[in-house]
Amino acid sequence: MDRKLFFARLSLVAVSVGILAGSSVPGHKIPAAFSLTPDKLIHCVEYFVLGIVLLRWLKGEFEIKTTPLIILTLVIGSAWGILDENYQRLIPGRNPDFWDWVLDTIGILIAAIVGYFIWFREK
Repeated sequence: MDRKLFFARLSLVAVSVGILAGSSVPGHKIPAAFSLTPDKLIHCVEYFVLGIVLLRWLKGEFEIKTTPLIILTLVIGSAWGILDENYQRLIPGRNPDFWDWVLDTIGILIAAIVGYFIWFREK
């Protein structure tokens, strides 16, 4: 197996599990340090990272042209944000938040734009 593809797959799984783990913490057990950080910033940053690894995985896994690849990254990343927000309904002290999903999607969008300029733009 190609080492880059293996790393892309592993990174995607690790980041996805990390996001899920963070969403699994009950509301009353969220560390106090997170109260000092704007919640929306955390969402944007974690989904930016997800967007980068998702884009790298899709680029390595499939032969897709650039525009559909960027769109697919946005759709999958945003859908993961919806699933993540709705998963929080099951966690005591947590609830889904529309604006959290919006910031998740913005993080994915920023990652797609950065990824485009790093990996796809003609030089």
